Amino acid sequence: MSDERNAGLPEAGRQAPESAPADDQAVEGERVEESAEGAHGSVPAPESDLGSAPTAALAVPLVRRAWFLPTVVGAGALVLGLILGGVIGSSISGAVHVAEAAAAAKSEKTAAEKAEADRLAVFGDAVKRCGLHGKVEIADNGGTLIVDGAGEDLGSGEVDFGELDCIIDAVDTPTSVSSKMYETRSLDGRQEGEWDGVKASWSYHPDDGLDIIFELVD
Repeated sequence: MSDERNAGLPEAGRQAPESAPADDQAVEGERVEESAEGAHGSVPAPESDLGSAPTAALAVPLVRRAWFLPTVVGAGALVLGLILGGVIGSSISGAVHVAEAAAAAKSEKTAAEKAEADRLAVFGDAVKRCGLHGKVEIADNGGTLIVDGAGEDLGSGEVDFGELDCIIDAVDTPTSVSSKMYETRSLDGRQEGEWDGVKASWSYHPDDGLDIIFELVD
């Protein structure tokens, strides 16, 4: 068609063949390539994804360490505190038990010593009660009381009947035993009786009087 237009025109006035479609195609191709490059450019590069992944992965252990270490230390301190508390508590409890046992033993010893002192004081208290100091004899650290009753013979004894009756009663002699003492004859020989930790042996003769030995027994 361009040839027909150019047939009657001089060479200089002839129009160049239509090349617009080719140029348009080239431009369109460039646009497509640019569009493709733009499309590819908008997608994140693989390297950037790979580069950020390790950083996120390392952040997790660091966060775990941040709470895990104090927790472990706190738990260890708690366990150690419980152990030390138990050891100290056991030591204190043991010391308290030892002190209590020592105090109890001391108390028992004191009570036993007092009881023994009271027991040995029985005859001394009886002598004091009856006013017989110098007339009777206390021997064996207070465990024996010797009473020498007055008889018909001169020098047989210094304790008369009334004083005998007082000392017999002062050592808590039961009636069953005191009755035998008063009824003893010279032919009966030496008699014995026992009551509440006290043992008595006695004999009687008109010349010698009533002689009695009191003894403390367990």
